[in-house]
Amino acid sequence: MNSEKLTIRQMTLWFILYQLGSAFLVLPSNLASIAKQDAWISLLLVLAVQMLMIMVYAGIVKHLYGVPFEQYIQTLFGKLFGKLFLLLFTLMFPFLIMSLSLRDLGEYITTVIMPETPMEAIFVMMLGAVIYVVYCGVTTIGRAAEVLFFLVMALLVLGYLSLIPTAKVSNLLPVLEFGWKPIVHASLTTIAFPYIESVLFLYFTTQPDKWRNIVMKSSLFSGVLFMYVTLVVIAVLSQGVVSTLTFSSYFVVRTISFSDFFERFEVAVSVVWFIAIFFRLSLLMYVSVRGLAAVFQLENYRTLLIPLGLIAYVIAGVLWPNTAVLLTSYRIWPYYTMIFGIICPILIWTAGQIKRSAAS
Repeated sequence: MNSEKLTIRQMTLWFILYQLGSAFLVLPSNLASIAKQDAWISLLLVLAVQMLMIMVYAGIVKHLYGVPFEQYIQTLFGKLFGKLFLLLFTLMFPFLIMSLSLRDLGEYITTVIMPETPMEAIFVMMLGAVIYVVYCGVTTIGRAAEVLFFLVMALLVLGYLSLIPTAKVSNLLPVLEFGWKPIVHASLTTIAFPYIESVLFLYFTTQPDKWRNIVMKSSLFSGVLFMYVTLVVIAVLSQGVVSTLTFSSYFVVRTISFSDFFERFEVAVSVVWFIAIFFRLSLLMYVSVRGLAAVFQLENYRTLLIPLGLIAYVIAGVLWPNTAVLLTSYRIWPYYTMIFGIICPILIWTAGQIKRSAAS
């Protein structure tokens, strides 16, 4: 696995697509339901916190000295506790997120595109593609990201620029009508999903001297894109409408209609989301199998792809029985992810600093 390489360009594009992932469709609605028309301001706070956390992650990268992250954890905490930490971290964070993302995909397709299609069929098709591409290696995924990234950007620019003529600045006013409290509250959602998940990028440290800049660039790029989409969606639909929609980024492009020719652009948005969530699931699968391979001392992580895919298939089908359970999990999720995205990295960085000081 160590022979697999990603260029700086490939890594940056993959990270951007990962962050777009599931968040692209639901983020405007999640933010508007709390921060109303000030939803875009929450993203500024999110990016500020993300830059601070990247400094912590970069501190961990400096301690790696070119050693893979999963191996460094075992060196830092010892074989037994290191493996236990990796096992819990892998199953309760990247693997769980992968199962949740897979269920999100199934919910979206069976809700707005193909309601008569069994959700299990969606799981099988996406997992088959993800398992195959991860089996081929990260180099293949990086090259695919280079090819598909510009298609994603072209479709996004074409779709959301077309909405500007129908946007109303009045829908974004007044600014700070409800103060800072709802803005800060809304920012917690986005910090947890998807930015705290940047801790998983520690598995990609083949460019340790440039790792921090790569993650910063990808976070800023996706953050600006989220901000633009959120502004356009609220300006076109108003915060009252956006907050009641689950997939507002999809719904808003259904309003595009020029001379009965340029319309039905929601299909293009679906293509964008399929591509983004494919790269999201690929990264989560790759990180999960690498972590478990280190725990069970397997020479090749590829032997875990099919078993882990089958387990994800089962879990995705039983994650939540109804919408009420889903809404409850959304309220808990930000605090849950902070354990793995904030507390664990700070713990790892602190332990590394102590060990480094003791060695010197």
